[in-house]
Amino acid sequence: MEQSGRDRPGSSAATSRRRSEFRDRGPRSWSPLQPGSTYEPGEDRYWLDREMTLIERALEDKGEMRRSELGELIGCKYWGPGRFARALKAASEQGRIKHSGFGRYAPSGGGGGRD
Repeated sequence: MEQSGRDRPGSSAATSRRRSEFRDRGPRSWSPLQPGSTYEPGEDRYWLDREMTLIERALEDKGEMRRSELGELIGCKYWGPGRFARALKAASEQGRIKHSGFGRYAPSGGGGGRD
């Protein structure tokens, strides 16, 4: 028994039918990446304020120090990419700390620590 032209696997009718069936099923996608989480500005602001407070207190306790020493002291490597730089900049702009020189930061009040 021979199949008609429109039912043969290689025919254009069979191909268009498969395409319409595929479109009817909806989008199918796969990604090796995990799905993104929802972004909440209030939560982001909370963490930024917390990070600035950590920086501020560390400088008040230890006095002026290099950026790398400060980062190591407060464990910024666990914060995520760019967060330490962002917190330093924001704290400096708000007057909570001062940028005392190239790569050095100090408490906003004085410059000496409580050793």
